[in-house]
Amino acid sequence: MEMDVSTIISGIYAITPDQIDNDLLLNHTRQAIQGGVRLVQYRSKTLKPKQKKIQATALKELCDRTNVQLIINDDIELSKHLDAFGVHLGKYDDNVDKARKLLGPDKCIGVSCYNSLNRVKEAYEKQVDYIALGAFFPTKTKPNAPRATLDILRQARSMGNIPMVAIGGITLENIETLKNEQINCIALVSSLFNSDNIELTAKQFCTILKSWNL
Repeated sequence: MEMDVSTIISGIYAITPDQIDNDLLLNHTRQAIQGGVRLVQYRSKTLKPKQKKIQATALKELCDRTNVQLIINDDIELSKHLDAFGVHLGKYDDNVDKARKLLGPDKCIGVSCYNSLNRVKEAYEKQVDYIALGAFFPTKTKPNAPRATLDILRQARSMGNIPMVAIGGITLENIETLKNEQINCIALVSSLFNSDNIELTAKQFCTILKSWNL
């Protein structure tokens, strides 16, 4: 890719929770952006395609106005329709080859590798743009998610230089566990969007990550 994705896959990666109320989703995302978030993933596992398209379109408009990059979870066609920054693919989503063919060489493709070094190896072979590992901590968003360890993270990092995203139950109380582990980005769902003050929480995470030079 021509762009330097590593400069974008950094800091906080805000992943939207399932939310039926469009205005509330936009308001909460706007607060996160005001707190310093510059990368957002639209993720909805419960809404019908038409409603997802409406929400994602509104989020894209918000992100464009605020100079924030938007990635679409598991929907290559929607990402292309919106001309989003890219797409994120999980274990049961469409494959990387299809995404690259449809989106082209200049879009960002990220994959979830959970705690699987085999998936990490495949991701490197496919030359994806970032790898997400986790869950590193218990998470209410995905209570049955595989648990990743720091050892797996280190082994994954030793395979190459693709940006690494840590995800899963990361909070202000446990985030320091990941310091000095050569991650590029912290993905947040519940600890950000379920907080009493989303903007303040985002600022607190940003301050920590800036001290790590992320």
